[in-house]
Amino acid sequence: MSTVKSTCYECDANCAIDVTLDAQGEPVSIEGPDCPRCYVQLDRRNHPDRLLYPLKRVGPRGSGEFERISWDEALSTIAERLSQTRDQHGAPAVAFFAGYTKEARPQLQRLAHAFGSPNYMTESGCCFSATKVAEEVTLGTKIKTTSTVASYKTKCLLVWSTNPRGSIPPFHLHPQAHAKPGRPMIVVDPRRTPLADQADVFLQIRPGTDGALALGFHHLIFANGWQDQAFLDEWASGVEAFRDYVAEFPPERVAEICGIDAADLRHAAELFATLHPAQIMLSPTATVQHSNGFQNHRAVILLSPVTGNLDREGGNRFFNDKLNPKPIELFDHCVNDLPPRVGDEVFPVWTRHWPAAQSMLLPDCILDGKPQRIHSLLAMGINTAMWANSKRVEQALGALDFFAASDFFHNPATRMADIVLPAATNLEREALIAYPGCAFQGELRYRYPVVAPKGEARPDAQVWLELGVRLGMAEQFWNGDLAACWAEAASGFPDDVREEVYSNPDGVTVYAQTIDDLVEHGYLDADRQYRLHGFKTLSGKVEFDSQELRDAGYDGLPIWREPAESPLSTPDVARNFPLVLTSGARHKHATHSQHQYLERMRKAMPDALVELHPEDAAQRGISNGDEVMVSTRRGSVRFTARITDRIKPGVAHCAHGWNHANVNELTDDTALDPISGFPPFKSLLCEVTPLRSVEREAA
Repeated sequence: MSTVKSTCYECDANCAIDVTLDAQGEPVSIEGPDCPRCYVQLDRRNHPDRLLYPLKRVGPRGSGEFERISWDEALSTIAERLSQTRDQHGAPAVAFFAGYTKEARPQLQRLAHAFGSPNYMTESGCCFSATKVAEEVTLGTKIKTTSTVASYKTKCLLVWSTNPRGSIPPFHLHPQAHAKPGRPMIVVDPRRTPLADQADVFLQIRPGTDGALALGFHHLIFANGWQDQAFLDEWASGVEAFRDYVAEFPPERVAEICGIDAADLRHAAELFATLHPAQIMLSPTATVQHSNGFQNHRAVILLSPVTGNLDREGGNRFFNDKLNPKPIELFDHCVNDLPPRVGDEVFPVWTRHWPAAQSMLLPDCILDGKPQRIHSLLAMGINTAMWANSKRVEQALGALDFFAASDFFHNPATRMADIVLPAATNLEREALIAYPGCAFQGELRYRYPVVAPKGEARPDAQVWLELGVRLGMAEQFWNGDLAACWAEAASGFPDDVREEVYSNPDGVTVYAQTIDDLVEHGYLDADRQYRLHGFKTLSGKVEFDSQELRDAGYDGLPIWREPAESPLSTPDVARNFPLVLTSGARHKHATHSQHQYLERMRKAMPDALVELHPEDAAQRGISNGDEVMVSTRRGSVRFTARITDRIKPGVAHCAHGWNHANVNELTDDTALDPISGFPPFKSLLCEVTPLRSVEREAA
């Protein structure tokens, strides 16, 4: 037996692990953080259904009929078909998509741009990027990334629709997973999470009303003089217009919109605004996956500067870049030399801040040619369950001239592909890892393969280099040498750091330059970086009324709008679909869809669940464990009912990421957020019906 150090990649936390190998060099056990995702890496490697050989479709798309082929045939076919599309329709007619895993994204993006296509897309078309862009437009930098870091100085914690026990490794051990004596806590969530049980105030809002609630906080802050006026006078822009606007959101109105008690709102606002420093703990997606999510998130994050808690120890800290690898993605070539990306036409602020095309528009591009026509697609880690109205995405994939995908297992997307490639797992591939860490500290590491890939699986990054060679760009793709590719990325580090990155299996800790910059300017506290250079917005200040948004034709203020589909905005729809549908709460036994095949994970989470309040279940004759149909205007999907008082009355919550019970077959792909393009996964309308009633009607 021997032990090798490596990193996990069941999510993108890149936790350190120790892998034990037997006498034959086969991994037999893994030690790492107290996380169920960590231990199932071996289950994935050894799963009998894992894809191990290149496949060619021999039946109709979607039939699942494939035959094994050689890598030479697979790569030659892909190169030939992509070249044909470029010759006939132009390089932008080929799209390149990256889902999980993320490590090979630089190589795939480089392939897209070197090929001549600006249309490299990722899952971030509906995840995280909207929070990042909203924060950069408003504050000039990210704060979500550091919002879950605990500080002993925090006097009040406002947890806004995030649940560390289900979403942040190491889950129940995370520093923010428990209340702390003497630190009041406010929780905002439509579901009663474990943190909500410990909260001093629990605001159980109707999904999609985050913006109205945040504006209600602001109303009370200004009405009571709790704002940090000195900070606002020096470092804020558009405050007077914002103050006039929030005057329209008194507690009684907000309570009615959100479905909460006005007294609870008053108590929460007073705690947050008067106990300094106070911190907002944010989700990457919960506030932005709505039809008005971008502006809702802006209203929430502005609570930090209005109370003087921005970039203060114990408040919400700026995120800083540390030592980064040399960019190899050729994104500068994309911006300067290639045609517009998909999304530039309709979401220009989002694409200005995010280095990819907007993937939520991919079905429109394929089926309608809007805003651009896509004829062929090369993808890794793609699943139709990621898109709203997923059946339409399956239809779109079926309409492509050519489609190739790499993955560990088949899913509804790969079954539509012409060529399917077997991907190596993180235990089987090398990678340069730059983990962003917290506000000032990050980690660099070079992960070597622990074991050779099973079957004929190959690292995704290696495959994209080999395709670059076959497409006649050998020198641009290091002649297919993956180690050389990573070495060029690592050349962005100082020599001593680079040497340690390769030689130290524990990784290298690196720090942000801004710490030294503050000291050099006489500041002994490593916060309030705006004292050096202001804010990286158009005005150099926090923009309550965003000039960048106004210039692009949007509202500069974080205007509240009712969800596009709700009991108030679409009462005619609500007559047939009276429950508010939300989805996507995280669970530690699943990262999206990628753990469905692993038995140990399914034991903890065996069924795709819809959560209903006992009052709503009783009205429908539904008992705990019943099979039910969840229906929206888009269709119906079968789930298992969980009856619980942890969900707000009038709300149904569906688990996401189940291939056989895909909630996104029910979600709306038309009411995209006008700034980010994000779908409203978390605030729609539905009905839940016992399956026995549906079957009787069908008979």
